Amino acid sequence: MTGLDALPPGASVRGRADGFADYLVGPAARRRLLTDRFIETFEAWGYGFMVTPLVEPLDTIAAGVAGARQSALFRFMDSDGAMLALVGERTVSVARVVATQLHEGPFPLRLCYAGSVLRNQAPNAGRRRESLQAGCELIGASGLAADAECIALAAAALERGGVEHIQVDVGHADFIPGLLESAGLDATARDEVLAALARRDLVAVESALAETDAADAERRLLLAFPTLRGGREILDTAAGGLRGARPQRALQELAQLWDLLEAHAITDRVHLDLGAVRDWDYYTGPTFEVFSVDSGFALGSGGRYDTLLSRFGSTCPATGFVLHVDRCHDSIVRRAGTLDPPDVLQVSWETDAQARALELARGLRSRGVAAACDLVAGGDGDVLVSASGARWSVLGHHEHGSVDAALAALGRHLP
Repeated sequence: MTGLDALPPGASVRGRADGFADYLVGPAARRRLLTDRFIETFEAWGYGFMVTPLVEPLDTIAAGVAGARQSALFRFMDSDGAMLALVGERTVSVARVVATQLHEGPFPLRLCYAGSVLRNQAPNAGRRRESLQAGCELIGASGLAADAECIALAAAALERGGVEHIQVDVGHADFIPGLLESAGLDATARDEVLAALARRDLVAVESALAETDAADAERRLLLAFPTLRGGREILDTAAGGLRGARPQRALQELAQLWDLLEAHAITDRVHLDLGAVRDWDYYTGPTFEVFSVDSGFALGSGGRYDTLLSRFGSTCPATGFVLHVDRCHDSIVRRAGTLDPPDVLQVSWETDAQARALELARGLRSRGVAAACDLVAGGDGDVLVSASGARWSVLGHHEHGSVDAALAALGRHLP
């Protein structure tokens, strides 16, 4: 799509770039409102709102983003020759701020943000190259209570935003790498299996394991990774016969995390996913993704990343998450259908009553009612102001009276 459909005949072609979107009246307001509700929820949980730039030095982003994702950055050169990039996510920027400006705490730091991110990727299948994200980072807390808080907060923000029927898939970034380690695979074999798992290629996983001495328990779990999903009971099933301390520790942490999520009263929306394939070089503990029946993509994701801040010279544990505002908005629209634009009350006026009409419009706005006043006399708006008073309609009933009476009636009945 290039945004040319609305061009009038004879207009010069000035389309927009593929993968970018215009948000018109109505959708733009709802998108902003959804973001506001997310931030309001974050702040209600004690997270302070912060803003980081859309542009960062390339080496700053490279310190926190793996090579594969660096290739998806929009890059350009500064006037002094330094390489800059548009941010593709904002956690790295928050980590930079904490390491350079907030390194003395007080910890734990609860920080939240919202802003655009850009990815230089092919806009296939309608993929966005610019998207809006809102997220939280909980920095300086190593316990599982911090991970549980982030998962519960993400669910609460989506509920506050009107996203229905969510499911939270919780995994652990150390479980599968721990299985491979306890199975005795060398580095080459581990890389082969991890690559096959990332592709969800079960045949390649089986082929790679066939050339190793992996024990039956580890082999069984690695071959069953797409089905390692369920409630707390899946942890006992997975633990059977495991030898390695590393995968056992991951299962124990997930059991403790489940109990904490139960205390947050959200386990009715949580599934454990031991076969979750995430960025193993980035995440260091529990991870999660949030889905809805109205969206084929994850609405949000997060997890523990205890090594990121060390890349900026500040050793500090951290966990957090991001919500994809545009995907959440799409999910709401799919369920609710096309939504009407926000109501705006139109104030019309007769000759010599413009000042009184403007006074009424000011009064309505002060009461939270959106009001637009006609620019010329003689309109047929929701309320008509004359030298002798006003006429208006509330809930289908036509009324008339003074301007003050109109203000009282309309300010009381309209949202």
